[in-house]
Amino acid sequence: MADLPTILLVDDEAPLLEEIQDFLGWSGFSVVPAIDGNRALAELAARKEITVVLTDIRMPFMDGLTLAAHIMKSRGDAEAIEVVLMTGHASVESAAEAVRAGAFDFLSKPMVLTEVVAVLQRAHAKAAARRAAYAARAAELSQAKADYAALQAKLGKSGSALNLVGDTPPELARILSHELRTPLIPLMALPDMLSDGKTLAAGTLNSCLREVRLAGQRLTEIADDLVELLAPPPARREMFRAVHPASVLRRAAALAEAAARRNSIALYVAPVPEGTVETDEAALLRVLARLLSNALAASPAGSTIELSAVPDSPDRLAFQVRDTGPGMSADEIALAMLPFHQLDMSLTRRTGGMGLGLPLAQRAMERLGGRLEILSQPGAGVTARAIVPWRNGS
Repeated sequence: MADLPTILLVDDEAPLLEEIQDFLGWSGFSVVPAIDGNRALAELAARKEITVVLTDIRMPFMDGLTLAAHIMKSRGDAEAIEVVLMTGHASVESAAEAVRAGAFDFLSKPMVLTEVVAVLQRAHAKAAARRAAYAARAAELSQAKADYAALQAKLGKSGSALNLVGDTPPELARILSHELRTPLIPLMALPDMLSDGKTLAAGTLNSCLREVRLAGQRLTEIADDLVELLAPPPARREMFRAVHPASVLRRAAALAEAAARRNSIALYVAPVPEGTVETDEAALLRVLARLLSNALAASPAGSTIELSAVPDSPDRLAFQVRDTGPGMSADEIALAMLPFHQLDMSLTRRTGGMGLGLPLAQRAMERLGGRLEILSQPGAGVTARAIVPWRNGS
């Protein structure tokens, strides 16, 4: 009996209540009877397996429409219930009221009992489907939270200062899905455009190929960022050697040159001090590339981004990337330093990105024995400083 659909039958006419209960029992339902609305609510509170309420409309104390409205308001999809209303005084207005109350169906007395069975079976199927869908969503959310916590724990065990921060895993999943799927659009579109022997004009094909190349580069960057995020610091071995600051800045500018040209932004490399600095040039270049990417995203067309290297102290050198964008407040800087966070978390923001640039740059600077510093205020642009020790440089 526990596996049978459970129906709450509500009617203030005892003989009719007993007659319908017997018939539904013979038809394969488990039936819980209630003589009025208050008794029905008590049964609902005690028996969560009830999926359908079949109730008369006209009853003393609490009519069926009031009961239906109460049920619809108090029971969500986790314990979904469908209500079927019945009355011996059917009218168009009664049917309209039933719909407004959220009823699954409306039956008129005298009823054809086989029709009642069919309606109740459909109502039970709908309630069961709502409960199953809710359980699936809850399981997905629980798994997402577990994955989120596992990633936090993994990062914590790695000894990294980079920790995932946030209270809304669904929002994080939405941003990640958007960033991963967007580059796939041109990659998937071109084969479709060339299917069935179709040909494209040379200009159109070249344009599509450029979009495909950019999409591939973006997916590679995403993969590199995620690997960087998850790789334990001890697994990375920096290669320290003497490098010229001017050379580092020129190479960083060259990496960003194409993107700057697309956005009509000029790059200026300022004169730098003499001497060399002992650091991992590849790691430092990755940091500067992240800082330049942020500067390009914030800078208006026609503006200039300046790259420079200036002494920060007698034993430290600061590689700087300065833009003339809108700038950030102290609170906005703090937010930008959190992984998977952006000042604009919407999917319609002007620029893409997963919000990992600054957090990963900060972690890389710690491995280089230095630090990342962001200087800004609203309306005054941003100066991002990658500060490294001179070490044995002279």
